[in-house]
Amino acid sequence: MKKDVYEKVEEGLTLIKEGNDRGVNILFIAMSKAMLIVAKGIVKDSFLAEDIVQESFIKVVNNISKYKKGSNGYAWVIQIVRNTALNSLNTKNKLENTEFSYDEFDVLSSDSSSFNEKTQNMIVVEEIMNSLHPPIIKEMIYMKYFLDMNVRDIAKELHKSKSYVAKEIKKAEEDLKNKFKNYGQN
Repeated sequence: MKKDVYEKVEEGLTLIKEGNDRGVNILFIAMSKAMLIVAKGIVKDSFLAEDIVQESFIKVVNNISKYKKGSNGYAWVIQIVRNTALNSLNTKNKLENTEFSYDEFDVLSSDSSSFNEKTQNMIVVEEIMNSLHPPIIKEMIYMKYFLDMNVRDIAKELHKSKSYVAKEIKKAEEDLKNKFKNYGQN
């Protein structure tokens, strides 16, 4: 039976590569259950897993030129699902772990707040950022939050290991959180 699945996947991918929409239907019949199982196993959420499968089908179609016929299409599609699920999980975790609400930043962006209040808040943020030591830690935080870089890219840019960067960013985030909490109390 597994051979049949691989053949159907190959047929579907070949048709998609040729621009034939029927290939998506064949691929869906052959792989949708396996794709859903992989996605759900990673994100642990049925609804999100369904969205990931749909997004993965779009990625398969958009990246079909990268697929080499006969190179295990089943594994190629599963890898797309896996990567899509992991990216979704990372995004979800970032959003859930965000300590600040939009209300807290309302002072910085609201038209009703005065220029002096905005300036004072900018000074506070700058003072706290400047308190990070050594300077490479400040650079890591800047790259993560202002340049929207991930740990892997920061590590590559700074010629450091991913584990070092991740550990130092986590320590700096805790430090920043404590300094923000304590700033108004001093």
